[in-house]
Amino acid sequence: MTISFIIPSINRETLHRTIDSIEIWPGDEIIVEFDIPKSGGWGNAQRNRGIARATTDYLAFIDDDDYFISGHRQIMASAINKNPGKPTLFKIRYPNGIILWNKKEIVPGNISTQMILIPNQKEMLSEFWKKRNMGDFIFVDNWKWSDEEVVWREEIICDMGHGNKSI
Repeated sequence: MTISFIIPSINRETLHRTIDSIEIWPGDEIIVEFDIPKSGGWGNAQRNRGIARATTDYLAFIDDDDYFISGHRQIMASAINKNPGKPTLFKIRYPNGIILWNKKEIVPGNISTQMILIPNQKEMLSEFWKKRNMGDFIFVDNWKWSDEEVVWREEIICDMGHGNKSI
């Protein structure tokens, strides 16, 4: 199964490190959608554009100041093989050591875009609200998969905020 890695970017210096962290397998693609710094959209419009452009079987998301851990692509492939066609939420880690998700619940504060791996089934997706924080939670809470269909994986696939150690 192939994956589109979607990156909303304000062209931070860390973008190259983010891209370099993505382990590409044959057929995968990286989609970078640029934004004007301080537009207040939290990258949501860029994620929506990336989803529209994606041509692969699955979608994954990462911001331009985060990076995937080594071996993430194999972890994603394993999740896809064990639960084909299911949305998957992995764990992520902040620089201060906090790890999300904390509980297997789709609630504000427990969801972040970088943990999402979903089938590229446009009819099942909601939109990232363009001018709203918590766009990641709203996106997951409004997609058409039921909460029971979501696969919660214990693996950490992303380190967050390598451009901002104060997080």
